[in-house]
Amino acid sequence: MTNTWIVTRELEVILVKKLEYKRVDCTCGIAVMSTDPTPDISKAIKNAAREFGARFSILDTTVHPDAVLRYHIKELPAVVIEEKSYPADGDVVRKVLGELSR
Repeated sequence: MTNTWIVTRELEVILVKKLEYKRVDCTCGIAVMSTDPTPDISKAIKNAAREFGARFSILDTTVHPDAVLRYHIKELPAVVIEEKSYPADGDVVRKVLGELSR
């Protein structure tokens, strides 16, 4: 008997942008909480990723400034799919994921 394995790659959409931070009072004292300065962009990219079953994450350039150089990003926010950067636009993400899903 021969085992046949089908390997499917899971696509991931990474939104690269700078998040903002604010201090909040909590029971432990003072905590720092991240906030999204452009939630409409995040929502559009996340929805486009979900349409194709892709994972979605946000990479904060405040914490990971090297991401801009690593992915050759010219302007923030940007989207990274398969190690390539694209403008942060839902239609662009749909087009790229559509081509990769074929």
